[in-house]
Amino acid sequence: MNSNKMLLKAAIAALVFVFYINANAQDVEQIGKGPLLIGNGGVSFSQIGQVSPDSISSITPYSYYLSGNLNLNILNTVSLPISFAYTNNQTSANLANPFNRFSLSPSYKWIQAHMGYSSMSFSPYTLSGHEFYGGGIELQPDDHFRFSAMYGRLRKAVEVDSINVQPVYKRMGGAFLFGYTNDKFDITFNLLKARDEMNSLSFTPRDSTYITPEENLAGSIALKVNLTNNLLLDAEYGLSGVNRDISTRDSIAGNSLLTGGGDLAVYHALRGSVSQSSSVGQIGATYERIAPNYNTFGAYYYTNDFENITLDLSSSILTWLKWSINAGYQRDNLENQKTDTNNRVILSANTMSPITKKLVLNLNYSNVQSYVHIKDIYNQISETNDFQNLDTLSFTQLNMSTGVNISYALKADKRQRQNVNCGFSYQEAAEQQNNDGRYVGNQIFNTMIAYQYSLIPIRLNISSSINHNQNKLPDSRMDVISYSLSVQKTFWESFKTAFISTYSKSYNQDIKLSDVVNLRLNTGYKVKKRHSLNLSLAMVSNKSISRESMMYSANLNYNYIFDFKADRKGKKSSFEGNF
Repeated sequence: MNSNKMLLKAAIAALVFVFYINANAQDVEQIGKGPLLIGNGGVSFSQIGQVSPDSISSITPYSYYLSGNLNLNILNTVSLPISFAYTNNQTSANLANPFNRFSLSPSYKWIQAHMGYSSMSFSPYTLSGHEFYGGGIELQPDDHFRFSAMYGRLRKAVEVDSINVQPVYKRMGGAFLFGYTNDKFDITFNLLKARDEMNSLSFTPRDSTYITPEENLAGSIALKVNLTNNLLLDAEYGLSGVNRDISTRDSIAGNSLLTGGGDLAVYHALRGSVSQSSSVGQIGATYERIAPNYNTFGAYYYTNDFENITLDLSSSILTWLKWSINAGYQRDNLENQKTDTNNRVILSANTMSPITKKLVLNLNYSNVQSYVHIKDIYNQISETNDFQNLDTLSFTQLNMSTGVNISYALKADKRQRQNVNCGFSYQEAAEQQNNDGRYVGNQIFNTMIAYQYSLIPIRLNISSSINHNQNKLPDSRMDVISYSLSVQKTFWESFKTAFISTYSKSYNQDIKLSDVVNLRLNTGYKVKKRHSLNLSLAMVSNKSISRESMMYSANLNYNYIFDFKADRKGKKSSFEGNF
């Protein structure tokens, strides 16, 4: 592994030197013509106190969340953005992706660096937005060549603890991308290497938890060719080798790019498309084939074992209608590993139509498999602040989704606005990600109607809504009906208030499970456009068939923004700031 890191560092250093030589043709006279230093940023600090009169509720009495950002520009040449986030309420010390983080992304002309917590995307078949803790670089010295690379921790080690958290090995990874483009074509090649560290956990892999350290080498090559005017050919081939167990004796020996032995398998992926654009819209065709079990450690989730052939159409020639359709054929079980093979027509369609100046209609349908994050409806109605239930890595695979939304403006003039919005959505869940099986095989229906009323002269906004969420499981059905009312009033430019109330009823089949009342009072005060204080008081009452609980919380939030400019002309220095 050390030799791989040295190889990656040497490649980056060599390419930086080559690109620097090639970049001499750039106009360097701009250096020093801009201000000496320009900066802006902000800080946000939230303190949350919670109390419950009953001893049943498990709460954190006090927590705080601190975040900030600073953006610096030096001599109109060097850019230096910095951001951080920290909380004392880390859900658990054993998290593979912790909340507390720090990132720094300086740039100089055609050089962009990433330090701390960052994410980069090279290809959907290799590195695709996975967060890492380490360093990265992006180089683009001219309009032709580009190079990117990263190295860091993709996942921290997680030990077994008292609440039986699934242990996880520490995973390190490195990747690079090289690309070239001109008026006729664009070609890129990228490679990802990721490996679990066997000594990152204190227990042996052969105990009762039985997890094994893994390794992945994934690469892809992509080509885009402009065949004629507005006719584009786009193709990519991906290859991924995964060793599911690098702890065995026959896999430990050697120092190859991908460890042999163990449980090694190689998978392939291919995608190609051709499209023609014109003044009336776009027409094209796409072919994609992902082998069974194809996976890359550079993505959080992946859909595999399918072959798609689709026709792609889109148009916005009509001012009152914009639409796009992707229709075709899909089959799975490409290597006959399953007992059943599915052959089906796939369709994805979206339509947006401002039928009149007052009426807007949106329709969408898709039976193409995709991964989404579904937020639990019970968590939504019982939250007391925005920092609860911070879970963004739990994904559910959908087999089908459809929705319709209608918006109608009852009145819109200088004095008042009235609007009615209706929506319906349906989702079929198939599989889960990260051992979250709450939505496996479920059918999720959601119906909503909302009304908004605004009196512009006195800055008063009133809104109400009714929402029905139904979750049909294979052997049961859950329903949640929610009624909400919100009143927002701005007394003057710097002082705003809002009262939000929600009443929800939940049922299992026809049996009533709980009544939840959620009341919030929010106030906000702004001082000199730079400082703002926000206070939120919340009460949540939950009466279920088994128990009753009450929760009170207070959230005090302070936000501060600033900007400044420092310059020097000759012997005279100047500084301007808004603090």
